[in-house]
Amino acid sequence: MLWIHPILQALVLIAAFYVFFLGVQRFRSAHLGHRVPFNWKRHVVLGRWVIIGWLLGLVVGMMVVNAEMGMTGIFVDHYQGGMAMTPLMFIAYVTGTYMDRRKAKRTAMPLVHAANNVLLLGVVLYQVYTGWLIVSNFLLN
Repeated sequence: MLWIHPILQALVLIAAFYVFFLGVQRFRSAHLGHRVPFNWKRHVVLGRWVIIGWLLGLVVGMMVVNAEMGMTGIFVDHYQGGMAMTPLMFIAYVTGTYMDRRKAKRTAMPLVHAANNVLLLGVVLYQVYTGWLIVSNFLLN
């Protein structure tokens, strides 16, 4: 049962890097003057699914650890990383939804959205590291 969380999160991570790639294309187009295609709808839809997947992973991870080991927060670094992701996911979702629903020429909000999401991906990579330590020490032994 403990494998549910890492498998789910690995799939979400693949989608997250694709959404990041799409966002980089938008940044290149809007701020660097490069003529590159940007699939807005795909970026928005997959971005929402990634945030939902991370939130689901947070809940499922806590539930599975509690069910298997009798407590949550036992893996302190990984738990704290998940808690650090939560406000960043909220900011990503709110700013992305706002820009999708109220289309306008903007400079600041897309940069805030992008910076937040790059930071979020950094925390996610930390989560991959701490998660791999958990998998290698508890699931592969």
